Amino acid sequence: MRIKRYQLGLILIIISLFSLFLNSRWQHIPAVKREALPQQAEVSYGLSESIQTLDPAESSALSEAKVMAHVFEGLVRYKPNSTQIEPALATSWEISPDGLSWVFNLRRNVFFHDETPFNAQAVKFSVERQLKPLKKDIMTYGSFVFGMVQSVEIMDDYKVRFHLKTPYSPFLHNLAMPWAAPMVSPSAVAKEGDKFHQYPVGTGPYYLAGWQKDTAILMSNENYWGTKAKIKSLAFTPLSPEQRLSALNTGEIQGADISGPESNEIGNQHIYIASQPAASLGYLGMFNNRPPFNNDKIRRALCVAIDREIIAQKLFNDKTLAANSILPPKILGYNSDLKPYSGGTDKARALLSAYGYPDGLNITLITYDCSRPYNPLGGKVLADIIKKQLSPAGFRVKVKTYPWHEFKSALRDQEGDAFLFGWVGDHMDPDNFLYTLLSSDQNSQTNLTRYKNVEVDRLINAAQKEPDETVRERLYYHAQQIVLQDTPLVSLNYGKDRVALRQDVKEVHLNPYGIPLFSQAYKAAFR
Repeated sequence: MRIKRYQLGLILIIISLFSLFLNSRWQHIPAVKREALPQQAEVSYGLSESIQTLDPAESSALSEAKVMAHVFEGLVRYKPNSTQIEPALATSWEISPDGLSWVFNLRRNVFFHDETPFNAQAVKFSVERQLKPLKKDIMTYGSFVFGMVQSVEIMDDYKVRFHLKTPYSPFLHNLAMPWAAPMVSPSAVAKEGDKFHQYPVGTGPYYLAGWQKDTAILMSNENYWGTKAKIKSLAFTPLSPEQRLSALNTGEIQGADISGPESNEIGNQHIYIASQPAASLGYLGMFNNRPPFNNDKIRRALCVAIDREIIAQKLFNDKTLAANSILPPKILGYNSDLKPYSGGTDKARALLSAYGYPDGLNITLITYDCSRPYNPLGGKVLADIIKKQLSPAGFRVKVKTYPWHEFKSALRDQEGDAFLFGWVGDHMDPDNFLYTLLSSDQNSQTNLTRYKNVEVDRLINAAQKEPDETVRERLYYHAQQIVLQDTPLVSLNYGKDRVALRQDVKEVHLNPYGIPLFSQAYKAAFR
């Protein structure tokens, strides 16, 4: 459906005439020259979701992270197009032999956008505001990122020590997250109070110059400690799928979130799609704690009947996204040599008969009614695909579809026999998949299959505490071998991050979360 011209005009008013609303917010904007503000953002980006907060401690939305990634920085970050960690506001770090002490040497001569110096006190403040007794209920990710922290010790102005309650090797990955982990200006939090989420202040290559009618305007930070941004102004605006497509095709915006179905409707040769396999997993879970799927042989028979390549092709038009195990590509421990049970319909039917069901088996599969990052077509469409694959193998599938929030309640109540679900990585560490989805410690929480294997628990618990990544990789590989044999769930497909960009916007990198980074991007003439 084409967007009407007056709607496009409204988008342009919101995106390009932002200098009109900056005057009313001038007292909140640090170190800005009025004459430096352009009438139109150099690059405008269409988000798929609205922005509610720009305080990293309060945020959990990917749309907000796409803005915050330019305003804030953490002690460490991911290398471009990689899940490997590199220094950011910390230049180096050391871990004690027992894994309980992490010392970070901080970058000197760094200032927040309000000219507050970045130092150890700022680190301590940024962390402790998310721990009890200061933590607010709205600070969603604080417990996940810093829950293992016992205390934060200032060793000197540029050295800080984290004391952990227990050894936790994924801690470095926690510190690279776009939520909770970024450092905030203590002065700005004190000044703005409960309004800090509207007037955030970080150390990043851009600062927030204004935010009105859902549009966040960023300007380049000329005092940035690293390489200065070449694109001087960015605008982020939430738009509907139809608005994003139309504005991209007409050139009103230069970039946008895009899904698989939407990408097929782009009709402009000046637009390209930047994509990468996402750190997400779509899977078919089975309730391991009750019949019929408390029998691992029945679980294997179902697994044999599933064709993952067909599913990946239908969901993302990319059969290479067929999942061979629980860990997505680029995550430590991923191994393309791991193979789930397979063989097709005839083999599955023979197995089901041999295991006591010569006449087949009735099962109920519950699913959600919306699209998800690992399933852009929605749960009902995927359930129908799986039903067609399982039916010839002897599994007579009844599909029950729920609205998203009702579906999560149905999962907790263990309605049906099996379910469709997925997981999007929080901190790009294998622990976030294997421990979260399969540890018996997480039964009835995130281990929705109620899978329990003592050896798998031992391996993933050992990997949590192991500082040597080579050893961790071996532990996770071994754990995955056992999981594939037990088949508590069927890993269906990995997700795919997609961003649509105009051809004249160059050197935009995607981080592991699918966040487009414009700090080193530039605009070139069309060829």
